[in-house]
Amino acid sequence: MEKKKKYKISLFAEFTDKSLENEFLADIRSNSAKITAYIALIFGFVLLLFLVSDYFSLKLIVERPPSFLKLVIIRSLFFLISLVVFFVAQRIKNSSNLMHLITAYQTIIAITYLLSLKEFETLNYFSFIGLMVISLGIYLLPNKIMFSQLVSIIFSILFFLYPAQKIEGLKLYEFYRMIAYQIILLTYCNIKNYSTETYKRESFAASRELLALSITDPLTGIYNRAKCDEEINKWINLSQRYGNALSLIILDIDNFKSINDEHGHLVGDSVLKTIVDIIKKSIRNTDVFARWGGDEFVILLPNTDLRQAEKMAERMKTSICNSFFEPAINITCSFGVATYEKDDTRQSFLQKADNLLFQAKTRGKNRVES
Repeated sequence: MEKKKKYKISLFAEFTDKSLENEFLADIRSNSAKITAYIALIFGFVLLLFLVSDYFSLKLIVERPPSFLKLVIIRSLFFLISLVVFFVAQRIKNSSNLMHLITAYQTIIAITYLLSLKEFETLNYFSFIGLMVISLGIYLLPNKIMFSQLVSIIFSILFFLYPAQKIEGLKLYEFYRMIAYQIILLTYCNIKNYSTETYKRESFAASRELLALSITDPLTGIYNRAKCDEEINKWINLSQRYGNALSLIILDIDNFKSINDEHGHLVGDSVLKTIVDIIKKSIRNTDVFARWGGDEFVILLPNTDLRQAEKMAERMKTSICNSFFEPAINITCSFGVATYEKDDTRQSFLQKADNLLFQAKTRGKNRVES
């Protein structure tokens, strides 16, 4: 139920969870930018090519040369804007800025078409076909549905308020029929877009869940051993490159086998979950917390020296000792704390902490060794 709520999709085909929606947009930003760039380039060339038909329209050139000049200016400007969008879209790093750019470009497409129609004394039915083609083009651009809807609806209203009135021989019933056709087209575009965008987000949610399953421990919800190894390698590389301190804590629940034997595995699982909850309150967002296996846990502490790591381990030990467990049993943990040294590998780094944990166990348990 909680997952369904988290991945709920609104009527505008967006995640209701804003942070999740932003994560999705960031994930598809690169692909959306490419699509936007190449569609802009195609639109720019196509609209520029329409000048050829205008040039051969002798009536337009002979009787209204200023209008033809205006068309040249309008379409040339649009072509230049399309070129700018082509280059800028591929360089934008923020998904929100990309959406704003796409919306602005959709608006410019609509305005360019309306301004072009304004220069003709009379129009034919092809101008209505142009309206439909431009509307389809607006929905081809990878924008949010609500923005595409807004631009296409305003564009359609403006077309029927003025340019449509200049269509030669247009009868009233034909005018209403055009409106009906445009409504049908926009309805189809919205349904199609909603279906496509919903599918994209459902696929993203499924991939996200699959990734989470591959890197988390199913019982405790923290990282598993494979993800822990990956993070240790990553932070070792960063430490080698920048010389930042890096420490590691391995902790083990004392006498955990006897807890399972005396109280059952369900109680043992409950103890593991409670330990995890306690430790989560003691670590930072940047720290890496993972289940190493059985009742052993690893905490990787970036930008933390040995003394700071010791203090954190002591705080954890005290918190665990002072916590209530169900049933009422005393739970303690032993800790091995090591710091990264030059030329350490992941194996040697872990081995140092594991050896110190073994010392803590052999020296009486419920203690920190470093």
